[in-house]
Amino acid sequence: MLRPFILRPTLAKIGLLFAVWSAYGLLCSWQSHYWFAFTPNPKSWTECLRAEMSYAWLWGMATPAILWCSRRYRLERTNWSRNIVAHGIMLFVLVPVIKLTYDLLVQPPNSAFYRFTWPKLLRSVEMTFDTGTLLFAVIVGAEHAYVYYQRYQTGLTRSSQLQTQLVQAQLQALKMQLHPHFLFNTLHSITAMVHEDPDMAERTIARLSELLRLFMANSSVHEVTLAEELRILDLYLEIERARFEDRLSVMYDIPAALREAMVPNLVLQPLVENAIRHGIGKRSEPGWIAIAAERYADTLILRVTDNGAGLPPADEAGTGLKSQQSMREGMGLGITRGRLESLYGSHQSLILRGLPAGGAEARITLPIRMQSMSKVIPSSTELTTGSIWNAELQSIDRG
Repeated sequence: MLRPFILRPTLAKIGLLFAVWSAYGLLCSWQSHYWFAFTPNPKSWTECLRAEMSYAWLWGMATPAILWCSRRYRLERTNWSRNIVAHGIMLFVLVPVIKLTYDLLVQPPNSAFYRFTWPKLLRSVEMTFDTGTLLFAVIVGAEHAYVYYQRYQTGLTRSSQLQTQLVQAQLQALKMQLHPHFLFNTLHSITAMVHEDPDMAERTIARLSELLRLFMANSSVHEVTLAEELRILDLYLEIERARFEDRLSVMYDIPAALREAMVPNLVLQPLVENAIRHGIGKRSEPGWIAIAAERYADTLILRVTDNGAGLPPADEAGTGLKSQQSMREGMGLGITRGRLESLYGSHQSLILRGLPAGGAEARITLPIRMQSMSKVIPSSTELTTGSIWNAELQSIDRG
């Protein structure tokens, strides 16, 4: 059953060799016919084709042996002197054999076997030794070039695979940091309820259990639809509402057309947590958080806005604009930033800025891809470099 599959590549290689050497023979036939046309004894096309095609096909039959020698004794740094000697022996054996076989079969006027003498035999071999050496070198060079090209392609493939594995490992490590961070903060909130409202603490633990189940289900997934991300976020906000009761309101502005957009898994939860802990949590009055999604051309924009305490003021003894624009990142936003960079390279941004009326806004930009468009996470090398947003926004992370 395997024999047809083995013969097919072999026949293809034989066909390629036949085509290449036939083309070489036709070219030499045309040159020979043209050259003899200006001599006292011009040759017909039949004579030229018979002579040149025979010589070319003899080289075609010798090509497998030359390729074997080239593979067996590669002209590389390792044992290069020994390999050159092996190629030299092959050359000095093969070129005379091909020429004498040609003389025996075709019997040209200068054949070594027409009124044979040893000087005539040496002269016959010498006449075509330069051409034979050139053909031998071309075959060896072509084989080496093909092998180096294969190595280059294999290296590119391995490099791409290693790059993908590295990105996946980085993303997985960041997610493994994010889960304990979130869990610690949530358990801290539940601890405060245990004595004050045991029933609420029990319900919160049940929601936390469901949320952790979703975390585990998506542990190997780096991108989900925006609808799935909002589902996870709702469970988290239910836990937070149990702690804040009527002090926390949440508003959504998510167009239905964008719910199938692909976003990093757990990209909104750290932003909302940051808004609750450092914005709403520092106020005694009721607060709100607004979550919105917008599309501009090929860019998806996610916003998390709050009316909390706003950003901390710049250091009075700060070092100017550079100090004001530096990011004060907590763990959650720092991890989120690293995940965005791993997924989208420079074609993304995460900006946290204060609002004139108070509160803050966290804004994420990333290339938009709908669920039906692609199942594959793009690597950072596949995306266009360049920043989406202008640098005038002062980015200060309150984490």
